[in-house]
Amino acid sequence: MFREILPFNCPPASARENKMEVFRIVKTEIPTEQDFTSYTNLYPANIRYKTLCKAFALSFYDTIQNAKIARNEALERGNNLGSFIAQYELNETHGASDYKPKTGHYSTWLYNSWDFKNFNPSFVKEIK
Repeated sequence: MFREILPFNCPPASARENKMEVFRIVKTEIPTEQDFTSYTNLYPANIRYKTLCKAFALSFYDTIQNAKIARNEALERGNNLGSFIAQYELNETHGASDYKPKTGHYSTWLYNSWDFKNFNPSFVKEIK
């Protein structure tokens, strides 16, 4: 069902399938499939990520502003997530998302049926 083999009790029971406009930080003006790689695949040597449910999810945000805040916080920690924000429409067939209203962050676990080739942004904007 999910794109990756997930740890026990992952995603959490609070995760839901939704149709929503979301924003994702991407590296370049033309997003690539690499922009949609989970931390477990980006950092396979990190043993902690093998059982950390959120490491299997992708991060999306409810507003451009919340995406910018997350990027700036990551930069302060020495992690450059990307220089662009892309808007996407997630729907029920893409995966299940857990939402944190305080930060506007969605952790999204993608389904096997999700296909990068058919996941096109509404727009991509450089972060200034």
